[in-house]
Amino acid sequence: MKLPKELGDKSEWVVVGPMGPALPDFLKTHPVLAVDGGANWVDQIDAWVGDSDSFQKHPRSSVVFQLPKDKDASDFSFALKLFDRQKNYHIHLWGFSGGRKDHELFVWGEIFSWLEQHPECQFTLYDTDGNIEFHFLGSGQWRFQHKGLFSLGCLRKIRVKLTGDVRYPISDESWLPALSSWGLSNVGEGEIVLENEGTTFIHFPKEF
Repeated sequence: MKLPKELGDKSEWVVVGPMGPALPDFLKTHPVLAVDGGANWVDQIDAWVGDSDSFQKHPRSSVVFQLPKDKDASDFSFALKLFDRQKNYHIHLWGFSGGRKDHELFVWGEIFSWLEQHPECQFTLYDTDGNIEFHFLGSGQWRFQHKGLFSLGCLRKIRVKLTGDVRYPISDESWLPALSSWGLSNVGEGEIVLENEGTTFIHFPKEF
């Protein structure tokens, strides 16, 4: 499985999953990879990968990777194998929220495994309203703007430093244990700087 050169050279992608809803216009400016039933939610795709268990039509793309139904990994894991260049990838995930919890957790697992091998790359996962729900970040230094609640976490013990316009900074590089409540419910007030040695995630909860 390999993308043609004109697509393989792209470093920013939208990957569309099966949960929908329709892909919003602000994400259509990037090349689109549909994962199986993700093709139901977007009019035009640049590539498709899947085993056709949630999309039985012929994909509307000249770049199709047909997978067997009997395999030992998910369609999503095969999709990530297509991003194999030495690039700082930014992958936007649409249609991966709101389904089965086990599916969501294993998507997380595939993201973390991939990012462990691809530092300075990132994923942005959107909820069904188009709001950013999670950022997944490989090792590196990251700057982002945020005003309001956020939580910082990891799935294995890593070293982090958190500074900038944030209510509860981690001024000295420190060990952050896996899924520690130490990173729960922080507050951003402008530009935030995160330095992380290991894959981490930032969750932006809905505020009511």
